[in-house]
Amino acid sequence: MKKSMRFFSILLLTGTLTAFPACDSVAPAETTDPASSSTEAPVTEPVNELTEIENGRGLAGSYYVNTLANSVADPFIFYENGVYYLYCTGGSQFKVRTSKNLTSWVVQETPILKLSNTSWAQEKGWAPEFYKYNGKYYLIFSAKGKSGYHAIDIAVCDTPNGVFKPVNDQPLYAPDYSVIDASLLFDDDGRIYLFYSKDNSTNYVNGKRTSQTWGIELKTDFSGTIGEPVLISTPEQPWEMLSGSVVWNEGPIVFKENGKYYLLYSANYYQKKDYSVGYAVGETPLSFYKKEKNARILLGNGETVTGPGHCNIFRSPDGTELFLCYHVHTVPPTSDGGRSLAIDRLIVKEDGTLSVDGPSEVRRPLPSGLGGYTHIRDGFIASAEGEDAEFPKRSSTDYLFDGVVSRNFSDILSFGKDGGSLVLNFETPTTDLGSIWIYPCVYDGYAPASVDVEINGKYLIRDLLFLGTKGAPVTANLDKLPEGTAVESVRVIVHPKDGNSYAALAEVILISKKAQ
Repeated sequence: MKKSMRFFSILLLTGTLTAFPACDSVAPAETTDPASSSTEAPVTEPVNELTEIENGRGLAGSYYVNTLANSVADPFIFYENGVYYLYCTGGSQFKVRTSKNLTSWVVQETPILKLSNTSWAQEKGWAPEFYKYNGKYYLIFSAKGKSGYHAIDIAVCDTPNGVFKPVNDQPLYAPDYSVIDASLLFDDDGRIYLFYSKDNSTNYVNGKRTSQTWGIELKTDFSGTIGEPVLISTPEQPWEMLSGSVVWNEGPIVFKENGKYYLLYSANYYQKKDYSVGYAVGETPLSFYKKEKNARILLGNGETVTGPGHCNIFRSPDGTELFLCYHVHTVPPTSDGGRSLAIDRLIVKEDGTLSVDGPSEVRRPLPSGLGGYTHIRDGFIASAEGEDAEFPKRSSTDYLFDGVVSRNFSDILSFGKDGGSLVLNFETPTTDLGSIWIYPCVYDGYAPASVDVEINGKYLIRDLLFLGTKGAPVTANLDKLPEGTAVESVRVIVHPKDGNSYAALAEVILISKKAQ
């Protein structure tokens, strides 16, 4: 038996566990002893009994699902005062959608901007992005103008869903070639940078039509640019060259985290299944960004999800999590059936590399702080009992907390055919824990049948079955615990499927009770 313990300060737990008996009973001592003449009362050992409790019903309003029901291309999400605002490619006009749960979106019928209300734009209004700056709201977008080229412009409003008016009489940035997919970075020193794609409709590199990412500094009143544009990235890795004679680096966004500048971009033709997202790292905002060896961090599976791309980022309401919004093909494997909104967590690892928890197709908890729920990331010690793995280096309690639900049989916590358990011991007993989300390994040979959840060695939620969609979690909801119970320990007991040599979990997420 191997045992590993570690203090965790990250949101999610990844792993799969196999079952041990829920409790052990010790038989009482004999009531008489023929060899003894003692008349004292017999001594009975205490019996360790668990009280079985019903699983609560705490799921309402705590999760979202990428249903592919929202027709969206090139999405951007902005959050303020309990409301999410969604902006996307609109053609001759831009509209906004709103939601409080990232699932049900209401379209505001009144456009926030019509291209006809600008001095120059005529058609193909694409990829708007939205920012709050100095108390006002700004919408930046690209469109095809009278020159025949795409240019970039910016409009302003006093509210996030009002009627926006162009800041200038002419487009913000209109070189003598097409530029699309505008995105802004507001740096810590107050400087503002514009990133965009030099579109391959007018850009050739070594005789090949090529979309590249460029950047330039903006004046802080958005009246124009400062200096000359700088090349940020160009297609260079094999996975970016899958569209033949025309290649792409487009849909750029740059964000700063832990002192590093990260570029997210999309490569390959958006209509085909190979469209996907990669990243690169820059020393300064306007520098050539270095791509990691495994730069592609978001790609489809070729069957149920294809063409994930043109992403943007937003933070959870409490500021503790990063999310990607992006579009995928509504009907794989091409965009012929349209494109739909998808949302997943973006993880910045301790070593500075990036990872995406997606594309996800099953329930995920809402961003921390939304709807009264927050995510418990620290204050406990985790250990595993009964750990057994076919590939030991790919099985660890570390993976239970890496923020990513593994989609194969690596980066998991694996147990043998006799089962195992994950134990969480809280440093200080807590009354805040509301639910425990437990994700199984999706690989059939490692998928568990069910789990039991034991609380404080006293209470047991039995037989949480992994049913339905592959990879869907089970959730232990603790609202049926006796009122006032402080959680000291949690034991997740994993039962393997009949005939499997292993059982593994891919992630565990701890969610607080709903704030009153």
